[in-house]
Amino acid sequence: MPRSLRIEYEGARYHVMCRGNQQGDIFVSQGDVDLFLRTLSEVCDRNHVVVHAWCIMSNHYHLLLETPQGNLVDAMKWFQGCFTQRYNACHHLSGHLFQGRYKAKVIDDTNGSYFRRVGDYIHLNPAEAGLVRPGRLADYEWSSYPLYLQPPVRRPSWLLTDRMLSACGIPADTKKGRKAYEAYMALRQRTVAAFQQEGADAQEWQRMERGWVHGSKEFHRRMVDSLGERSPVPLRKVADGMQKKAIGEAAADELIRRCLVHFGLSKADLIRMQKGDPRKMLMAGLVRHHFPVSVEWVSTRLVMGHFTTVCRAMHFYEDPAAPWGQEKKRILELIG
Repeated sequence: MPRSLRIEYEGARYHVMCRGNQQGDIFVSQGDVDLFLRTLSEVCDRNHVVVHAWCIMSNHYHLLLETPQGNLVDAMKWFQGCFTQRYNACHHLSGHLFQGRYKAKVIDDTNGSYFRRVGDYIHLNPAEAGLVRPGRLADYEWSSYPLYLQPPVRRPSWLLTDRMLSACGIPADTKKGRKAYEAYMALRQRTVAAFQQEGADAQEWQRMERGWVHGSKEFHRRMVDSLGERSPVPLRKVADGMQKKAIGEAAADELIRRCLVHFGLSKADLIRMQKGDPRKMLMAGLVRHHFPVSVEWVSTRLVMGHFTTVCRAMHFYEDPAAPWGQEKKRILELIG
């Protein structure tokens, strides 16, 4: 069955979220929340997982997790399975509790601003849903935010706050530091409520639950490379459209690089060559035939002008002129 690919490595951080089956309510009482947090505490001990932030809404949850041992899949399999069994037993239910697999967006570990934004998003979920009044974010108790304002002795041992405070420019988990975090979150709540976010920050906020990577372009490329190296799963079995697009484009880019080396060309040469040059036509046909990339993408990469040139390249590739038949066989070997 097609499914999203998981990225795992030691020290990876994730924005994990999951909704109730058919978007139905899961958490209807304090008892349900206590059961969730007790199970979360157990998975932290069992799998050595670190929790940086969490928020429970009526029909879904958000977690900001770190896996020092690179074991997200095992941890989440046990956590959701165990919680579902316990929940169903308490409510005399059976069957699925959650809507499919959990979503886990891997977070850039080279730039603290991405980590901070995920924390902001999780803690501000109740405010966005209209569940708390302006300036009263701590009134929502089904979140780690009120715990951030408490001294360490009043928090669970599995909740780590230092990294989030540091990402917000707060040097220490002291009374002064906690007051500073409260002021920071109050400002963020006002900003989000007034739709005053600008530029990249606003775009990032809107995409918080979409995609599979939360980070810079460089980090995104690193994760794509990681998928390509570690996963033997064919592209046709990758369910996540953004993952499939990223992996396909990365593989196509590598094939184009090999073709350029084969033809003794550089990327600068592509600009000077005619749009319908047979070498371009062969490369375009090869890429389109073997990878799920768009004609617009190929046209841009190979500087072929209008995308219809790429469409013609498909016919050229399938039935190349006699002088280029042997060349097609040679570049086919580049796929490996």
